[in-house]
Amino acid sequence: MNEIWQALAREAAIAAEHMAIGVTALSRANYAQHAYYGQAFFALSIGFERASKLALVVDHALNHGGQFPAHKVLRDYCHRLGDLLDNADKIAERRGLTGTESRLPRSNIHDGIVGVLSDFASNLTRYYNLALVTGDPKAEHIVDPGRAWFERVTVPVLNAHYRRRERQRHESKATQIAELLNGIATVRFHSERGDELTSAYDASLLTGMTRFAIPYTRMYVMQIARFLGGLLSTLGYAGYQLGSPIIPHLSEFFAIFNNTDDYFRQRKRWSIYPGTS
Repeated sequence: MNEIWQALAREAAIAAEHMAIGVTALSRANYAQHAYYGQAFFALSIGFERASKLALVVDHALNHGGQFPAHKVLRDYCHRLGDLLDNADKIAERRGLTGTESRLPRSNIHDGIVGVLSDFASNLTRYYNLALVTGDPKAEHIVDPGRAWFERVTVPVLNAHYRRRERQRHESKATQIAELLNGIATVRFHSERGDELTSAYDASLLTGMTRFAIPYTRMYVMQIARFLGGLLSTLGYAGYQLGSPIIPHLSEFFAIFNNTDDYFRQRKRWSIYPGTS
């Protein structure tokens, strides 16, 4: 088993597990536990970037007799996830992949996901907190990544799936909680947008809305992961058909992403390693 095969296998595992880590953290993120947003953004941006770059180098090797592209090709992409995913979709097209699950999903929600993660990966928002407190002038033109995610992903998800019945149920529950805690508890949080939450009603209502959105948000994120996993599995199989000794069976690393939207909404914890999810 040669050095190149091992390197590609390691890279596939890193990319796949980071996508799994990211979506698991995203399932826990909310205004009261905002560190999970950061964990999710780091892991997802790394997972999507490395999976896309892995597809680029494997496809190139398959098309050029086992020769990989120059490192400059990868370096020139920097951390631009949008460009990397577009290139991955072009590879899928050249490979004859069709159907919604085999191509890069491109709804406004998917675009929001990629946009926020791309900004985060490019350091525009990765160090927002430190830039803000140290007076970096760039911070004046940057939106906190948690807020950006809420506005560009969570709100569109709610607009698409949050029905009056669910909102009425959450409003009723928030009213009950507010009545129970009136005069007993002090509430002091900040929403993802940075607004103060000082009433039990507002905090409970936002909690209900966020919990409702999470399964759908997870689904949209995992649809991108499914596309990347499917593409890399196809490339791995192409290497097998050519008898290539340097291309691993990449489907082994990305099999967990080959699932239905319903399953994506239901499963909260993810890992490529059995027994750890």
